[in-house]
Amino acid sequence: MAGDMLSTREVAEYLGIHEKQVYRLLRAGRLPGTRVTGRWVFSRRLVTEWIEAWSRETVKPRQAESKYASVEQHQIIIAGSDDLLLQILLREFNRRHPAYLATSASLTSTAGIRAVRERRAHIAGIHLLDPKGGEYNRAPVAAAFPTQRALLVTLSHRQEGLILPHGNPRRVTDLGDVVKLRLRLANREIGSGVRTLLDHLLSRYRVGKRSLPGYETALTTHLEVATAVAEGRADVGVGTLAVARSLGLEFVPLAWERYDLLTTDEAFYRRPTQAFFEMVKSDWLRQLIARLPGYDARETALLSVVQADTATV
Repeated sequence: MAGDMLSTREVAEYLGIHEKQVYRLLRAGRLPGTRVTGRWVFSRRLVTEWIEAWSRETVKPRQAESKYASVEQHQIIIAGSDDLLLQILLREFNRRHPAYLATSASLTSTAGIRAVRERRAHIAGIHLLDPKGGEYNRAPVAAAFPTQRALLVTLSHRQEGLILPHGNPRRVTDLGDVVKLRLRLANREIGSGVRTLLDHLLSRYRVGKRSLPGYETALTTHLEVATAVAEGRADVGVGTLAVARSLGLEFVPLAWERYDLLTTDEAFYRRPTQAFFEMVKSDWLRQLIARLPGYDARETALLSVVQADTATV
């Protein structure tokens, strides 16, 4: 990785310009770079692509710009798993950065990975457990990006568990009680992190998953699951502690998971994306996490590079 990244001095030598000119290009938003622990670093590949794009731009005739060009340059599209912390972050980002627009689509973690790979989204929120290694997110991301590297930025660790009616009338203490009592389940979509986790936990019990009442349901968000329990349409669901608390429901912990933000080199070095990840590193976000039940900032803003055959931090 070291050979792929350039310092400010190295990129100045690479471009044949003074180092001060590098900073002028950065301030103008014309050179792809990012701050890491207070220093600017540059992807050699992206700088080379920037030179080629600039060269093509100087020789081709000017064409009328699309009326949507400025919108696309200032937009961040986030797809994948829904998360309360992420939604609060998006609202605060749009408030602090009125020149940009961050929007989100609640899909599954798997669909979010696909959207980033197909360049339909800049970022995906994901929390997919690899049952073999017990690790989150790296294995499915490496499989989805076999010929290029991807980046994972941890948003937070969060607690998943059983969401139960107020007062826990069936006295449920663990997933085994759900199986034994054959409680009606509000399940999530195939490809979601919650369903992947639930399937893994259910494998410990000698029961056909599809024999559980409600297993075939496919709800989209944590809030939909909690609402189904609150309204009596289901006896139990799996979701986050924060969502259960928001509706006054009971919660039995099952696991802590890592919720990551997936992106690519191409998307990561865009100015609006950089502004977004600066907020992920902010003290404001850590203070917010400290106030939200069931969230932990132990690895928040940790950047991991993921490739098909390796994963480095």
